[in-house]
Amino acid sequence: MIDNPTLTAIRERRSVRSFTSEPVTDQQVEAILEAGRWAPSGLNSQPWAFVVAREPQIRAAMGDILRRITYSWKGFATAPVLIVVSVDSSRDPGHFVEDGAVAAHNLCLAAQSLGLASSWAGIYAKRARRGSVQYALKALLSLPRPHRIIAVIPIGVARHETKTSRRPLAEMVHHDRFHPLPDSRPQARQTPSSDPGEGTRELPRMRRLRAPAESGKLV
Repeated sequence: MIDNPTLTAIRERRSVRSFTSEPVTDQQVEAILEAGRWAPSGLNSQPWAFVVAREPQIRAAMGDILRRITYSWKGFATAPVLIVVSVDSSRDPGHFVEDGAVAAHNLCLAAQSLGLASSWAGIYAKRARRGSVQYALKALLSLPRPHRIIAVIPIGVARHETKTSRRPLAEMVHHDRFHPLPDSRPQARQTPSSDPGEGTRELPRMRRLRAPAESGKLV
């Protein structure tokens, strides 16, 4: 198999939810943000804004808001750096969610390449209704009205090693057209949320619907 540092960083990246107090340098943060800056976007609209939260009071306030959508909010709040990926929806109305997601993933891969750990709390909701996590974070960080938060990325040194696995590539790849596997089973239908805002991201609803792996998180 062909391998190189980029492929290694992709393969070894894990979602970490507990961080040490070891600081992240300004140079490391700048390199991570530079990776986000070079993410692709629709028509090169570059709608991103990256809010870097270092002040303990801001990070604690963010953790208090994030506790509504993730059980790992304490770990997120203690990470030395939190990067909020926000996008100006007016700059690319049709693709701003994808633009933000690609930039957020670039941040995570860059952190991994520097020997740092990261995670991802998905924040985006179609409507930033009053009282929602999106609304609360926008107010805390003074984000302009057209902006929508896609994710909050904690960055730091992992406190514990995180292990995960992936399905075999042969189960995911189909040549020319989709070919069901011989032992494939119909996937269980998921009941759509009637909430046009945070949906299943709110913890009470998430407890009822979440799968064995914690809902709303990447691994």
